[in-house]
Amino acid sequence: MQFLAVVFFAIFSSFASATTFITVCYEDKNAPPFFLGSGFDVPKERPGATIEILQSLEERISTVRMVFVRKPWQRCLKDIKNNKVDAVVASYRPERSKFLQFPKNVDGSINLSLAISMLGTCLVGKQGLAVDIANRNYPLSLAAPRGYAVLSTLQQDLYRVILTDSQEDAYQLVLKSLVDGSLGLCKIYDEQVAGFPHSDKLQAVYPPVDISYGYLALSKEFTEQNPEMAQTLWDQLESLPLHKYYLDYVKNPANHKLPRY
Repeated sequence: MQFLAVVFFAIFSSFASATTFITVCYEDKNAPPFFLGSGFDVPKERPGATIEILQSLEERISTVRMVFVRKPWQRCLKDIKNNKVDAVVASYRPERSKFLQFPKNVDGSINLSLAISMLGTCLVGKQGLAVDIANRNYPLSLAAPRGYAVLSTLQQDLYRVILTDSQEDAYQLVLKSLVDGSLGLCKIYDEQVAGFPHSDKLQAVYPPVDISYGYLALSKEFTEQNPEMAQTLWDQLESLPLHKYYLDYVKNPANHKLPRY
C-alpha cells in the first residue's frame, strides 16, 4: 500500500510539474459578446466568445491549465502589473508594454496576425446621432465604461466623455437621452454587425472610429519564466477560426441579451 502511495505521488508530481497553470483575469461586468455574466463566477455554458477561445486554446495544448478569475478591469491590470495574475486580454497601447508582453515580430513590432480579435467600434446612438455627426454638431456627449482603451483614440475636442461603471449604465444614459451616444461593437473582422446592447432602439454610425486588435497579453514574469509556452499560446491562436466565435454570439443570443445581427 505504501508503495502504491509513493507511485501515485510520483505520477501526480510529474503531471503537476509538466503542467503550466495560467491565471487569466477578466472583467467582472457583462460585456457581450466577449464576456457574459456578472460578478466573480465564470459561466459554465456560454461564458462569452473570448473565454470560449481561451478554453479551446487550453484543449489544444495538453500541458496548459487555465484558471479564470473575474475582477474590475482596472484591478486586473493592477494585478498583472504586480505579477499576481498571468494573463489578460487587452488591446495594445505603448504604456501597457511596460508591464504586458504582446506577440511580436522579429523587428519588435506587434504581430497583428496573432491577435485574439479584430473588432471595429462605432459611435452608437439614436437616429439623431448620425445627423449630428454628418452636420458636425460637435461637441457630442458620449457615455462609456471606465478603462476602455478606445477612448484614447477619440478627438478630445469633439467629444465630452462621461465615464460609467458598466456598459449597460452607458447605454441607459443614451436611451434616456441624457447623452448623445456611446461606443459599441459594429464590425467583426470584415463583417458589419450590431454587436451592442439595445440595437433594436439604437444604431451604429459607420465607419468605425476605431479598429482594435485584442491580444492574449502576458505578464512579464510569466513570459520570462515560460518563453516557449508564451509563443506556443500565441501561435495556436492563429490557427483558430476566431471570427466565428464572435459571430456566433452575435447571431445566436441564447440565454442572454445580445442584439440582433
